[in-house]
Amino acid sequence: AVGALGMPAAQATWSVAAVDEETGEVGVAVASCVGFEVSVVPVLVPSVGAAASQADISEMSGARLVESLEGGASASEAVEAVVALDEAPDDRQLGVVVLGGGGDGWTGSDTFDVALDRRGAGEVVSVQGNILVSEDVVTGALAAFDASSGELADRLVAALVAGADEGGDSRCGDQTATSAALIVARPGDASYANTDVGLVGVDPASDEVPSVYVSVLVKAGGERAPDRLAAAWAGADRSLSQVVIQQVDAGADTSAEGARRFVRGFLLIVVSLIAGAVVLVIWRRRRRSSPR
Repeated sequence: AVGALGMPAAQATWSVAAVDEETGEVGVAVASCVGFEVSVVPVLVPSVGAAASQADISEMSGARLVESLEGGASASEAVEAVVALDEAPDDRQLGVVVLGGGGDGWTGSDTFDVALDRRGAGEVVSVQGNILVSEDVVTGALAAFDASSGELADRLVAALVAGADEGGDSRCGDQTATSAALIVARPGDASYANTDVGLVGVDPASDEVPSVYVSVLVKAGGERAPDRLAAAWAGADRSLSQVVIQQVDAGADTSAEGARRFVRGFLLIVVSLIAGAVVLVIWRRRRRSSPR
């Protein structure tokens, strides 16, 4: 899919959005076979709910989801509100869960197969995916989450890896995904929504991020991104009030560099077109003024 100015949209292939009814934590784990970080997919409102906005991602979906969730909407009401305002809902995919407000999802008719969304036991988790090897990616992730215990972040990672074990993204072969992220917000964190930043991505050094922010981007043909994410989280110092990990392999395109390359190419085309138009105007004027 293509976003603004022809830039590729965040085709987040499978994601797990969940809430912890005991701690009030909300979080999303996501993975995809793309050349940029997928930390733009999660939308979190601490102590309220979690959402994933993916496929041909809508830049406005993050703000709209936050507004709905902060306004007390149930999961179904939040999905309905976002879809109703969207100019191209059939290109979108959403998964939303709300503490005490159930879970719901949306898979537009124009999202690429295999595409589906499902909720788990107690409607505290929603798993959604597109461009998958099979439906087993979603159902396997969902079963793994329901069967797991412990911290919300641990359960999210277990579900994401289970989705990779079922084949993950159909574009990546055995690697299953090249980009993955785990983002969890605890009570007291600020709401998190960055669907509008495009390929420039989230910079945890300058952008406000929740208590748990882990993002990895691996080189195509390398290890599975969900495995790298799991290892990064397993090695994190959980005694810290905030865990921020960003790993980008040498040789992997960063989102920011990809955006810069696109902008440079786009500007070169524009300049070339303008120069060509100027030359044509000058040529026509000289031709008209020349003696017959």
